Amino acid sequence: MTEPDPILEEAEEDLIPVAEIEIQPRDINLGELTDLAVQLENLDQQILEAEANVSVLKQARKTVAEEQLPTLMEQAGVTTLKLVNGKKIEVKEFVDARIKDPNVAFDWLRQTNNDSIIKNSITVDLGKNEDSLAQEVIATLKEKHDIEANVRVGVHNMTLKSFCRDALDNPELAESLPREAFGIYEGKRAKIT
Repeated sequence: MTEPDPILEEAEEDLIPVAEIEIQPRDINLGELTDLAVQLENLDQQILEAEANVSVLKQARKTVAEEQLPTLMEQAGVTTLKLVNGKKIEVKEFVDARIKDPNVAFDWLRQTNNDSIIKNSITVDLGKNEDSLAQEVIATLKEKHDIEANVRVGVHNMTLKSFCRDALDNPELAESLPREAFGIYEGKRAKIT
């Protein structure tokens, strides 16, 4: 059996476990850092409050525009009123709609011969490297059914961000990456939770 190397034994004794290493902060203004963190929290809170206020304002506007003004003008027997500042108030009828029960709505449209407003979209999710299959499906739809189909080619937003982040970390890819074509914006962002 060979004798242990005294140099290696000595080096092992001098090693400090990683958990015991203290990392010293760099010389920074901790007061400024704290102030900016507080400012960020305050701005986040102000944004939440402003968004809630916008919702309240939109509801109040809807009440005035769709209930209170039309009621008063109807009571006055007018549909248009010119104000002293030169502006004009006009009450018009409107229709707003959104389908809540598609089965009932579409059945009714079909039964009443109004189904021409129904549009069908076919979406097929194909995996990676299936570009040729997508083109084959389009060609088959055209040949057999005379249907013009389009392929929407895209990359999911989060996948693109992750790819670009990885590509920028890879020296081989980073050099050739067309940053403008990918709309790459690099920066730093703080988040307090």
